[in-house]
Amino acid sequence: MTSKSLNFQSQNLVVDWISFKFQESHYDLNKIAKYLFKLGFNSYQQSGKLSKPVPERILVNSKNQFSILFVNDHSYWKGTLLQFSGLNARRFYFLAKQNTIDWKIFDKATLSRFDIYYSRENNKLDKISSEDFLESCYQKIKQTNKNVTLGKNKRGLILKIGNRKSNNYSRIYQEKKSLKFEYEMKGRSLEKSYNLLVLNNFEEMELNLTKRFLSYFGKLLPLQNSYLDWLVFKLRPIRKQNNFQLGLNSDYIRSEIEINPKNLIQFIQFLNYAQNLDYTIADWDGVAYRKVTFIVRDFITYQNPTISSKNRYQLQKTKEFFRDLLTGAIIDSFQNDCFRTLIAIPRIEYKVCSKQKYLIANVWMVNKLFYYKYPYYFPNFFNIKLNKYQFEVRFKFIQVFSFINIEKVFWVSEFIPSKISNQRKASIKKYFIEVIELLQNYDLIEDNYRYMSQGKIYKTSKLDVKNISEGFILYEKLNI
Repeated sequence: MTSKSLNFQSQNLVVDWISFKFQESHYDLNKIAKYLFKLGFNSYQQSGKLSKPVPERILVNSKNQFSILFVNDHSYWKGTLLQFSGLNARRFYFLAKQNTIDWKIFDKATLSRFDIYYSRENNKLDKISSEDFLESCYQKIKQTNKNVTLGKNKRGLILKIGNRKSNNYSRIYQEKKSLKFEYEMKGRSLEKSYNLLVLNNFEEMELNLTKRFLSYFGKLLPLQNSYLDWLVFKLRPIRKQNNFQLGLNSDYIRSEIEINPKNLIQFIQFLNYAQNLDYTIADWDGVAYRKVTFIVRDFITYQNPTISSKNRYQLQKTKEFFRDLLTGAIIDSFQNDCFRTLIAIPRIEYKVCSKQKYLIANVWMVNKLFYYKYPYYFPNFFNIKLNKYQFEVRFKFIQVFSFINIEKVFWVSEFIPSKISNQRKASIKKYFIEVIELLQNYDLIEDNYRYMSQGKIYKTSKLDVKNISEGFILYEKLNI
C-alpha cells in the first residue's frame, strides 16, 4: 500500500457530515439556496437557540432527492451554519470531486466540521461480543481520558469519546450487524483541508484526513482486539518503522504454503537487494518494468557472507530460485491479493563475463514493487550460518508474525517433532527464546507475554525454555 493509495475509497471510509460557517454579513442565503437547489438540494432553515427546532422550508421541490439545512441565531456567535448530513454530505462531496461545485459561492465560508466513519461487519470468529468490546474500550480510555461515556441508544451501546465542542470527537456504536467508528473534526484543524477542498486537491486532502482518522483511533483503542483487525491492517503500512541494515520487507504470508521456505526468504532478501541496484525502465503493454543487472555471486554474498560466492552448489540453487520466480509459486505464498497482483517477474537472462568468468543476471520486475508500502519490515535473521532447526524456527517467526492480527500465537508443542531427543527439543526451545530476545532488542514486540499450559493462558514477565513448552503469545508493537 503506497501513501497515495490512502484515500476514502481505498480505506472504505464514508463521508457523513460536512458543514460550512458563514459570518453574519458575508453571505447571501438565497443565492446559496438557489445555487444548491439547481444541483438537487432542497433547503431548510432553523434556529440554533431552540432545543427542538422545527425546520422551515426555503426552496423545496419533490424532484430533488437531497437537502441542506441553514442553522442561524446561535447563542454564542453571530452567523449561519450550512449543514450537509449523511447521504446529503456524500452527494455534495461526490459533486465536489466531479468538479461540479462553484467554490466562489463559498468564498466567504470556513469549513467548520467534517465527519467520516468506518463500518466494521460483525464476524463469527470474534472471540467476544461487541458489547464486551465496547466495555473494554471504555475501561482502557477512561484511564487517561475523563471525557468518555458508555451508554445506550435505540440501536444498542454507544461509546462517546471526547468533548463534543472540541476539535476531535468520536463515537463507536452498535448497528444491526456491525460496529460504526465515527470521527468528527472541527475548528482550525480543518483550515488546510478547506484550502485543499476548494483547490480540488482531493488526493492530498483525503490522504491527510485518512491518516488523521487512523492515527486517532490507533492511539486510543486496544489494538489486540479482533474488532480492530481492520484498523491494524490499515495502520501497519503507515506506522513509524525502524530502519534495519539489510532488513527484510515482507507482506502477509499464508499460514499454509507449499513452496520451499528457503525460497520465500530468498525472495524477500532479493527484494531488498534489488532496490539498491542501478536500473533502467522499460514499458511493456503499458506496464513499467525495472531491469536490474547484477553479478549473481554478489547476491549470494548479500544473502549470507559466510557462504563462498564461488560455491557451485550454491550458484545452482540460486539459479533454480530465479527460475521459480517465473512460475509464480513464490508469489502465491502471500495473502494480500493487492501485493500479489503487483508482482510479476516476466523475464530473466544470464550472461557470462568473458574475462572474470562470473555469471551476470538481468532481471525484469514490475516497477511498482519498489513503491509498495510493505506492512512488515524485519531485521535480517537469515544472513548468518544456521542449522536446520534454527532456520525453521526463524522462518516460523516470520510466518506467524506476518499475520494481520496484533496477537501472535506460537504453538511450540506442535512445531517440535516428537521423535527427537530431549536435548534437541531443549535446543529448539532455546532457538525460540533467541528470536524473542532479538524482537525485544529491535523493539518489535510489546512487553506483554503469555504462555500456554494445560489449555490455559497465563501472564508472565519473561518467557524462557521452561514456560514455552506448550506455546506462547506475543503482541506486535505498532509505533503510530
